[in-house]
Amino acid sequence: MDDVLDKAWEYIEIALTYAVSLLDWMVSPFEVLGPAAVIFLLTFLVVLLTRFLSKRFVTKRYLALKEQFEHWHTIRKEALKHPDSDKGKALARNIDQAELNRAYYDYFFEGLLKNIAATILPVLLAAAYITTKYRPESLLDRFGSEWVLVISLGRTPIQFSSFFWFVICLILSFVIYAVVKNSFKKKRTFDAEPA
Repeated sequence: MDDVLDKAWEYIEIALTYAVSLLDWMVSPFEVLGPAAVIFLLTFLVVLLTRFLSKRFVTKRYLALKEQFEHWHTIRKEALKHPDSDKGKALARNIDQAELNRAYYDYFFEGLLKNIAATILPVLLAAAYITTKYRPESLLDRFGSEWVLVISLGRTPIQFSSFFWFVICLILSFVIYAVVKNSFKKKRTFDAEPA
């Protein structure tokens, strides 16, 4: 078993090394814009990727668990509508204990795993890439400053490390995505309304 795991990790390491080399090659033309702009572009692309993956990456198990949960939830609602409220509550409690709780937890954990794979993992990989590529030493060698961005407000300048700038760009990218998505949704709703 150890040999299988060692081989798997070896393949994962080779794949990640090739992915980093490919990403370095793709990013290098944009470095004339400076590290702050490159980090923002990479972060925005990661946000677009996570939104695409979370919408498109849906397993059959997730859909089956969602259907099962909704089925038992509907049955529970029907049980609560029973004319005898005490009997309805007892039926709902039995449904909760028997099927609904298990269906909910299975559905919840499958959704959690889906979100880890589609959102958290790409963000963590991007953070690892950015903090490795834009270390203070490499920033000093390539751009002449240890900081990604320096803003001078009064006497003390505000200095942004690559990780701190990545976090700011990540928040900003999610906000931009949400605003653009909502504006398109409103535009479609406005266009769909009859005159």
